[in-house]
Amino acid sequence: MTIPLTISPAQPNDVVGVWHLLHQNLQENTDPHGWPEQGFLSFAYPLAFLQALQAVEPLVVAKAGDQVVGYCLPTPPNFALESPLLGPFAAMVGDLIYKGRRVTQYRHCLMGQVCVGAGHRGQGLIGQLYAAMRDQLQDRYDLVVTEVSLRNLRSLGAHQRYGWEIIHQYTDPTNGDTWAVVAWWIGQE
Repeated sequence: MTIPLTISPAQPNDVVGVWHLLHQNLQENTDPHGWPEQGFLSFAYPLAFLQALQAVEPLVVAKAGDQVVGYCLPTPPNFALESPLLGPFAAMVGDLIYKGRRVTQYRHCLMGQVCVGAGHRGQGLIGQLYAAMRDQLQDRYDLVVTEVSLRNLRSLGAHQRYGWEIIHQYTDPTNGDTWAVVAWWIGQE
């Protein structure tokens, strides 16, 4: 019997499930041979960060019964600037151009991360998570911006399939990893 999936803003008790799913999918906890087909997560957000973010902007979760099987982390820019992990990215985004204007000239939000659990990939769940995030944010934001490692072909392809556009690329000097900064228009046309 298949358990029906629900997609909604997270409740406070869902945050621990997000944290567990995040850790299951970190690049250091997954097989590199599977990355092209399965993807991976680059950043391990502490539980306290996820709980604080949930209090500011609800996470978006996909659940099978009570189990979190997917999520995305919409992150207001001011909150991101305070994060050691997201702060440098949030600061860099301010200098980027989207459709001829600085990103900061738009009502913009960052997405800290998106993840779909192994048993639920390839079923369009990421598109449903994005749609729920858009519904949650579009009254307050016009643009969502995130970054994807170019080594993570699955994630980059998924973002592009759902309308995210590459607006910048850079190489992280600390580890040599190359990143694509992608933007998704969610505002009214």
